[in-house]
Amino acid sequence: MRKLLLIILFFILPSAAYAQLQGQQLVDSLLEKLDVAGEDTFKVKILTRLSDAYKTINPDKGIFYGKESLDLATRLDHSKRGIGAAYNVIGINYQYKSDYTRALDYYTKALQIFADYPTTGAYGSLISHIGVLYQEMGNLEKALEYNLKALELDKKLGDSVNIAGDFGNIGIIYLLQKNFDKALEYDLKSMEIFTVLGDKDGIAHNLGNIGNLYKEMGDYTKALEYDNKALALFRELGDNGGVALNLGNIGGVYIAMVRTIDSGVSGNKHAQTEGTRSQLLNKAISHLNESLDISRGIGQLDNIIEFAGGLHEAYVLSGNYKGALSAFREHIEYQDSVYSQENRMKIVQLETQREAMLKDKQIEIERLKVAQKRNERIILFAALALSVLVIIIIVQKFREQLARNRQLAHEKNSHLQRIQEQKMVMGDIAHTHSHEVSAHVATILGLVAVFNEENFADPDNKVVLDGVAESARKLDEVVKDMILKENQVNHGGFSNNRTRD
Repeated sequence: MRKLLLIILFFILPSAAYAQLQGQQLVDSLLEKLDVAGEDTFKVKILTRLSDAYKTINPDKGIFYGKESLDLATRLDHSKRGIGAAYNVIGINYQYKSDYTRALDYYTKALQIFADYPTTGAYGSLISHIGVLYQEMGNLEKALEYNLKALELDKKLGDSVNIAGDFGNIGIIYLLQKNFDKALEYDLKSMEIFTVLGDKDGIAHNLGNIGNLYKEMGDYTKALEYDNKALALFRELGDNGGVALNLGNIGGVYIAMVRTIDSGVSGNKHAQTEGTRSQLLNKAISHLNESLDISRGIGQLDNIIEFAGGLHEAYVLSGNYKGALSAFREHIEYQDSVYSQENRMKIVQLETQREAMLKDKQIEIERLKVAQKRNERIILFAALALSVLVIIIIVQKFREQLARNRQLAHEKNSHLQRIQEQKMVMGDIAHTHSHEVSAHVATILGLVAVFNEENFADPDNKVVLDGVAESARKLDEVVKDMILKENQVNHGGFSNNRTRD
């Protein structure tokens, strides 16, 4: 499943002056206001809005301005809701960085404040954010529960923007549950409201999510149509996070097309309209690399994990194993960073049952890893043993044949012609097969030398094992060919068929 475009809305609605501004344009406008603002509640709101505006452009800057807002709100002492708003927007920026531990910390602090205002849009928006966090953690039941609570509250408040966001997030959950009809129903509800409001950001998110829906349904033509519309709109808005996400998702569609081609499924019209297998892979690699460049620049670790994995698959499908190894290493490096032990220990405070399930899963994974290591050792040693056995057999056969030749040399002159033929055959065996055996043995020894015994999960180990197996198979063919010629010699299978002049 590729990454989804979460609709995380901010709970302080912008004034009319900011309603039509997006991306860098909004940031620039807020920075101008910040320069002339005094040390008051208005500046707290400007800083908070600035932090929210940066979440998809540069989350680190978003965190900086969020903490500036928190500091000022705390110093003013009378701005309790301003403190809650600052906590929430800092949590949003950490969530965009895939730092779920810190996001959870700040959401919890915000919740403690806004629990005193249970009938406000701020409280509903915060509940929605926690629902999104549950979704990203994989607990879809809890995610749906929180998003439905947020939707109920926003409907009571008549908050159209947040209602549209709630519809979109609920649609994502249904998509993850493979309930495509429900997913499309809620996506269209969300799209309708954002369209009426003229909210390009909301429209862009819905376009991407509908594209994702069609990809999961196997309609790659429509998936690309919606993804490209979303990409164009995110570029227009200057939303780097949205641009990176859609580029990666488009790359995922092209990979899905290649998998369809490789599977030999009939009616592959979607892939045929986009190009050959090679062209599709080139498009996938290009989009994924561009996505990763942007994601690295804004620190979106979740994107890097997802799309480095996709790039690894694209390179494997194209036969570029060096590129595949590099992408896989980046995927694992950032995956370890996001899902560190510290994060797992803090997330357990939010959901004990889910952590227990993760532990059970981890135990199973470790068990499979041990079994995999054992199997890889068996395969490696078996291949080496086979190679040694083949060499021993070849040497023994040469010795036996040479002994027979010495015996035949002393027989009657009537066998001289046959002895000559045997010498020719043995010369062929000695010359041809000794070279082949040496080449294959050298290949095996070279492959064994690069086998990574310190990390059996290294994807290069599979290449090594495949090479050892292939060389062993060819050695077996050499032995069979030699034995066949030997039998033909021993049973008079060779004769001089030249005609007399």
